[in-house]
Amino acid sequence: MSKQSPSEDAHSGLTDALFEIVAERSVLRTLYRYAHSIDYGLEVEWLDCFMDDGVFDIRRRVDGKPNRRYEGRNALARFIAAHTRAPDNWHKHLLIEPVVTIEGDRATVDSYFVRVDADNAGVPILHAFGRYRDSLVKDADGMWRFTLRIAEVESMRVTPSD
Repeated sequence: MSKQSPSEDAHSGLTDALFEIVAERSVLRTLYRYAHSIDYGLEVEWLDCFMDDGVFDIRRRVDGKPNRRYEGRNALARFIAAHTRAPDNWHKHLLIEPVVTIEGDRATVDSYFVRVDADNAGVPILHAFGRYRDSLVKDADGMWRFTLRIAEVESMRVTPSD
């Protein structure tokens, strides 16, 4: 049994730490791409945030409206095609305080979200807030993609179009 020298142990520790930092930044890039693409109707980019068999599960804890679940590429494509977007509707999906856990080529993220909309006069209004519960994998091309994104909507402004 060979024993590593202190410098080899330190090098191995730095390599592991560097891997985790790079993986975490790559996971965060997917979360950020999701928000930018949904707000501006970049459908191809939004779909690319998910695996082909990915799931987007919207769980509304308020207002008594039904939960919605989109499974697979076709269902996800229908969701994003129908979603509001600039310039017809100005809104921003904001990601807050993500806690990322990396385990090899898998990651989980718990974070908060806020969606801010502009009313007809351009005044910002809080549309919704809640929590994302995400599971991602590192795909063959090196990109991290959602296998499951759960949006737990904890509060929502109810409008006739909702």
